[in-house]
Amino acid sequence: MGGEPGVQTGEEIFMCKISVIIPMYNAESYIRQCIRSVIGQTYRNLEILVIDDGSTDGSPGICRQFSLADSRVRLYRQENGGVSRARNYGLDIASGEYIFFLDSDDAIHPLLLEEMMGQGQTQRARMVFCDCARMDSLLLEDTMDSVSAEDERPGWLTAEGAGAEEWFHITYTKELSGICGLISRACIGKLRFEEGLAIGEDTLFMYRMFRKQLRTAYSPCAWYYYRMDPESASHVANRCLHGQCFVCHMMIRDSEYQEGDYRFALRWEERLIARIRQQYANCRKQRDEKGCEELREIAAGERKSPLYRSLGFSRRFLLGCCFVCYPVSVLLDRMDIRLWKWKEAIRNGRK
Repeated sequence: MGGEPGVQTGEEIFMCKISVIIPMYNAESYIRQCIRSVIGQTYRNLEILVIDDGSTDGSPGICRQFSLADSRVRLYRQENGGVSRARNYGLDIASGEYIFFLDSDDAIHPLLLEEMMGQGQTQRARMVFCDCARMDSLLLEDTMDSVSAEDERPGWLTAEGAGAEEWFHITYTKELSGICGLISRACIGKLRFEEGLAIGEDTLFMYRMFRKQLRTAYSPCAWYYYRMDPESASHVANRCLHGQCFVCHMMIRDSEYQEGDYRFALRWEERLIARIRQQYANCRKQRDEKGCEELREIAAGERKSPLYRSLGFSRRFLLGCCFVCYPVSVLLDRMDIRLWKWKEAIRNGRK
């Protein structure tokens, strides 16, 4: 590989700078661990841009202490405008050839950026992603205490063109719907996050990136550690903004439908219907009558979609049961899960 034209190896890889963008809002409890996980990376050519979105706690002071100890850490402040605006600010000021987004309550494995940059350079990948491990604070603390730069290196898969686009829509939708990856800044260009979108802004951003059909590398190794904090902004938003939960799915579905790619459009329609039912179940558990009524209206609107009429009978029947006879819907869901597990067992050669 050393003599292959156009492929960088060895110390040449480390010449590329990575801009790590960390949007932060009142993250006093977690920002230390987040920044330490970046400072501790084996890949050293970094700039760590913490964008304070109008925090009112002690998190900016903690970041200033880090910046005094490590010149790579830089703190910027904006008036509270949301995570998308903070990420866009970071993109505007970043000077690295690659961008890595990290939320202020999350952390990463010490080898992650080195491994990702290796794929970016040796495999010419313009986007590099790994899987995401979701865990509570206690497990995340234990995990960070046990990880090491001596850990076994992960395996990687690559795709490009239509194959990379299919990864996003079909093969690895869940894994690639977030932004826990390394992305070429030149390929991002003028693309920015939708600041008016409260939920799913990261998925919409990734959709627009994958439409470019860039060469992409992916590892199922879960080296991005996502903290499941029940009081985080995303969890609060999922409880309070029911209509916002579906905007991203609708935008992607409609865009693919207009482009004539009905296969991808139908997959997003299926996910949208499943999400409506899931959200309705959450509202029922929380006795949120207002939310239930809002979801009934959203479901009624969806039934008029031409893509909805293309769904299988079972999916349309389950949606109807959800609102007409909820107990039956719960029972059918349980049967559907058991059937899925049985099919998986058969597929894997087990009884």
